Amino acid sequence: MNSYIFFLGGHDAEMLEIRNILRQNGKQFFDKGLSWGASLSSYKAETENLPDDAVPVFVELKSDSPYPENAIFVDHHDEKAGKNQKTSIEQIADLLSIRLNRHQQLVSANDKGHIREMRRLSATDEEISEIRALDRKAQGVTDTDERDAEESVRNRVETLGDDTAIVDSLTKKTSPVFDRIYDQYPHIFVFTPDGEMSYSGKGEMVDNLVQVYKEKQQQNPSVNFWWGGNLPENGYFGTDARMTRDELRQMIRTTRI
Repeated sequence: MNSYIFFLGGHDAEMLEIRNILRQNGKQFFDKGLSWGASLSSYKAETENLPDDAVPVFVELKSDSPYPENAIFVDHHDEKAGKNQKTSIEQIADLLSIRLNRHQQLVSANDKGHIREMRRLSATDEEISEIRALDRKAQGVTDTDERDAEESVRNRVETLGDDTAIVDSLTKKTSPVFDRIYDQYPHIFVFTPDGEMSYSGKGEMVDNLVQVYKEKQQQNPSVNFWWGGNLPENGYFGTDARMTRDELRQMIRTTRI
């Protein structure tokens, strides 16, 4: 029997529920309370001292350091994203041969497609509110972030036509911003104080952004970007090298065409 040892990535509602599942099933795991974008090197010491029969399972960790040949990577971001791809919690359930309960199914749906995907499971307003609150708390969203997000969507939104909003956010936490405005525009861009840019909306826009940033990364390897969601329908994109407003307007015009 495989001796799985799990290594957990950045915290959100899904990662914390995965941790709960591992505890309930008596599985060994390491969790350093990492943030999004976590890397395998965070567990360098632990992976260097694994038992001979261990099968390491890396959950949403970037492979930036050596790892055993028998390692299993669990993820559903970037190239592994999409409506027909299983979420990380679904992959863990398959690995352990267990079934997800209602709460866990909603956590999975939320991680793949936000509120829209939860509604496809006939989630009630109370269930959606609970899952979203859990997700924001797990991401480290504070009361100050919530207030700043409220102020941002009230007074710091620039609209481009009828379908696009650019939010000049007062908080670097984007989830409280998107939660408040997700259903008001097909295309939403959030500029954060730390210079990042996040997008939530149509899958076509996500695809175009990925292609543009792959070219940018070829010219400048230090550019980082990530994406995911319920593609090709809807999804999200993020980067630490945001576009200028002129570049963004051109991108929007191209996508519309």
